[in-house]
Amino acid sequence: MNLLHRLQDPQLVAACQHFFGVRHRPGEKQYCYRDEKGREHLTKAEACEARSSERFVGQCGSRQRPRGKGKASADFHTKTHVRHGSSASDGEGGKGWMSLLLGENTGGTEGSMEEDNTLSESEPEDQEYIITNMFWYHLFFFATALGGELFYSVFFCFWAWNVDGAVLRRVIMVWMVTMYIGQALKDLLKVPRPACPPAVRLDSKWELEYGLPSTHAMVGAAMPFSIFILSLNRYQLDWMWGLAIALIWCSCVCLSRIYLGMHSVLDVLCGLVLVSGLLVAMLPWVDTLDHLALTHPASPLITIILTIAMVVCYPATDRWTPARGDTTVIVGVGCGSLLGSWVNYQLGIIREPSLPPPYTVLWPTLNMVGLSLLRTSLGMVVIVAVKAIFKSLSFATICALLQIRAEDYMNKTGGLSVRHRLVVELFYKFITYIAIGFTVVYTGPATFRLVGIERPTFYTEV
Repeated sequence: MNLLHRLQDPQLVAACQHFFGVRHRPGEKQYCYRDEKGREHLTKAEACEARSSERFVGQCGSRQRPRGKGKASADFHTKTHVRHGSSASDGEGGKGWMSLLLGENTGGTEGSMEEDNTLSESEPEDQEYIITNMFWYHLFFFATALGGELFYSVFFCFWAWNVDGAVLRRVIMVWMVTMYIGQALKDLLKVPRPACPPAVRLDSKWELEYGLPSTHAMVGAAMPFSIFILSLNRYQLDWMWGLAIALIWCSCVCLSRIYLGMHSVLDVLCGLVLVSGLLVAMLPWVDTLDHLALTHPASPLITIILTIAMVVCYPATDRWTPARGDTTVIVGVGCGSLLGSWVNYQLGIIREPSLPPPYTVLWPTLNMVGLSLLRTSLGMVVIVAVKAIFKSLSFATICALLQIRAEDYMNKTGGLSVRHRLVVELFYKFITYIAIGFTVVYTGPATFRLVGIERPTFYTEV
């Protein structure tokens, strides 16, 4: 238990940040730790988090609100961490898969379920820190993006349209299960993120979510290693280079979460242990699951039932976090991609290859690169259109079914219950991102085929 306590200690996070060049500015105002008397003024959500923090750290750290990255000072190479609004809707944590790319915002004006997380009056308005090594700063901000939704929104589309749909189908299965289990465990365990101070929060995104396990660490390991292993079974690749890239990718993502003050060392290690077990359990069966998903007549019905069950059975929380909305987006994308793949196979668009793997890697020519960029650009336009259409239709449908006014939901008026807000949010996101997942694997390639720019190997990817 002493080891777990040490690994969860925010002082260890602060020490890691100091090693990589993050310093508290001399003479800065510090956040105060609340005593028992001060804690009487906490909201229910904050008090719950304080108690949870005491169990794992032994002290009660005050809650931070979302902040921007700050501005650099030319003289001191500084970054200033500024505190913003106090409601959950002001955070960026609610942005789900493809949300940043497509303008989706889980929290805020569209009626996500917020709790009143008002700041204590005794807390200062800003926290300043000094970055003494800009190399690590930029590297780790880039690395943390490798585990985020914006990266995968582009990566999945590019891979499906330009590289290999067979590998992508299997990787999406791994991604969906990994993220669902990680997000659900966060909301079950309710372990807060590292207290700041002593750590410094350099990033505000996902701050309203709980901390353990680190889903960034989970997906930062699941994605590169599943791509590496599945590609190694399909293509003639240099396994040493593939393994090195996977290790570097995973290490950078994991270290970035500690560097940014978003996770403790224990959060990251638990995420790595958990995802290791999931990969060992899933990878031997992923080919069989993919074959059944493509060929079984009842595959669409089973897929829809299972994914709806995942959304409905997601664990309830004592306060609003963006995790449930994000998870619904992920499950919706997975469901849509499975449905699109089944349609592709049933229509004969994809079929069994004439030669067994492994295949020789075809490195792109200049013409292939140009066509790839054209497919990606056109495909993104199609996805934006699909997203706009299905979001409007699904939102109007659920409002009509529940007999509520859209204006009441958008403006948070009319006395709508928390349950109604949750149903509206999950319904329109689930339907919208099913359509987006379907577009990635079916509608997008169909559009490319229509204009004569489809990738030829798309026809043999089973």
